Amino acid sequence: MEWPTPELAVAFMYLGVVPAITNIILLWEERFKPGVIWFIVAMGIGGAWAMIFATFTLISHTGVTLALGNFFWALIPAASVSMFLAAYEYVFKKIVSWQTIAILYAPVLGLFVLSWFNPRNLVFTEAYTVDPNGYLSFPKFGGPIKIAVTKVYGYVLVFLGAGMFVGEVMRSKGTHRRQTLYVLAFLSVLVLATLVKVTRQVPIYFDPTPVVFSLSGLAFAISIHQGGLLKLGPIAREQTFEDVSEAIFVVDPKGLIIDANTIAIGIFGSETIGRSIDAVLAPHEAETEDEERPTVRIQREDRARIFAKQTSGIEYGRGLEGELVVLNEITALKEREEELDLLKQILTRVLRHNIRNDLNVIAGYTKFIRDKSADEEISNWADQIGEKAEKVVAHAEKVRQIERVITSGKTVKRSLAAEVQAVRKRLQVEPATSLTIDVADVRVTVHPEFQLAIRELIDNAISHHTGPGDPKVSLTTELEETDVTLIVEDNGPGLPEEEIDVLEAKEETDLEHSSGIGLWLVQWIVSRSGGELLVEQDEQGTRIGIRLAIADRRA
Repeated sequence: MEWPTPELAVAFMYLGVVPAITNIILLWEERFKPGVIWFIVAMGIGGAWAMIFATFTLISHTGVTLALGNFFWALIPAASVSMFLAAYEYVFKKIVSWQTIAILYAPVLGLFVLSWFNPRNLVFTEAYTVDPNGYLSFPKFGGPIKIAVTKVYGYVLVFLGAGMFVGEVMRSKGTHRRQTLYVLAFLSVLVLATLVKVTRQVPIYFDPTPVVFSLSGLAFAISIHQGGLLKLGPIAREQTFEDVSEAIFVVDPKGLIIDANTIAIGIFGSETIGRSIDAVLAPHEAETEDEERPTVRIQREDRARIFAKQTSGIEYGRGLEGELVVLNEITALKEREEELDLLKQILTRVLRHNIRNDLNVIAGYTKFIRDKSADEEISNWADQIGEKAEKVVAHAEKVRQIERVITSGKTVKRSLAAEVQAVRKRLQVEPATSLTIDVADVRVTVHPEFQLAIRELIDNAISHHTGPGDPKVSLTTELEETDVTLIVEDNGPGLPEEEIDVLEAKEETDLEHSSGIGLWLVQWIVSRSGGELLVEQDEQGTRIGIRLAIADRRA
């Protein structure tokens, strides 16, 4: 007597439908994640496989058995295709295109269609019959098309999927590696059940494959549903958590923290997992002018830690979106900024008020000495003292201008011609000085204090003119496709070599000091305008260009 009996075999196979349906119910909410939808499809196919085989075993009708058999043989490679797609999406985290899906299922569809006609016994051989007991009797192989699709094509896809999982096991570690081993164990059980059937270790009326498929799949589905298999958190951990020093939270679409790295847990505690990200961070968020990069301030005993908060989206699976919230500690940077701001306030206040006021007093006394003294040598000394005092006062005024430049990081769009004309109207030029302007009317993106740079270049060209002839200064433009260069050209002796070296190096050194801060002011304004400062000189004079991006051509 064979075991199981036909009655028990039918009962086992019908019962195999139950775990398949349970799998689908358990996994339905997870269907958006890579690979899960195809696992659901495979479970559905497994349930249909068990039901069809049980039905044509139960019903002793040749026509019904052969008709159901056509569906049965198509389901076997369809299950292989589904498991292959599940493996691909799980391993590569990519959603398979509909074109690829159609190509993979095309052989299955071809087998199903040809099964009804069986032209020239390409699908079934003459040994494919219903025996006197009403059971479907089929050879190990069959026709060439059946062999190609159910045996070769199906097994190739199963082994390719298993190979992808093996590669994932070798590449991954930790939680993700254990999860992938679970998948491999499930596939191994499925292959063993298939081998039992192929080698005729069970009666012909019983197929354990769909039953084992559904039962092992149920364990797999419970792991997915309860244990976090294919969840967003473990995947993000493997990619980002281990090699960063920032505090990182993984947030699900509902705004709940589902994972956090050790840095984040050390700051906020392990109880943050499962809480709302807003509830955890909102009490610590500080007001800031930078809306795109808010800050979080954590008070710990007598010291505050400051973090820059950055949020980025995670697209995962079919339309499922989560977030990565990264907190980058900037405590030292903020402390440095506060120190520099305090230093700036002290220096500018001293230069703008104390030193300037004291120098005005010195200038007044030197004028008094020069007017009252009958000694020509003393008068010359007084003149030199007065000139130096006026020069330092001018430097103090430029420091005030630099303060305005560095405290504003915004840019504006203005007409280049209008900016130059505005400077020309306020400029006091000696009658002997030749100043010509031929500037294209284009809109450029510049710093709000851009007129200071223009005025400084003109003043520099005029005040430092030496040699024969009167000063000649011209302002012109050179237009390109996307840029415009404002050129200030003079007939002076040119800039000292140390001035050019300092500007090119963009720093002051112990051995190289520029004679003034006017060109530094120009450099800072041009830099904050997103432009470039160009300096050329020869025996004919100096040529300084400011290259800017064109925002709009007017004429």
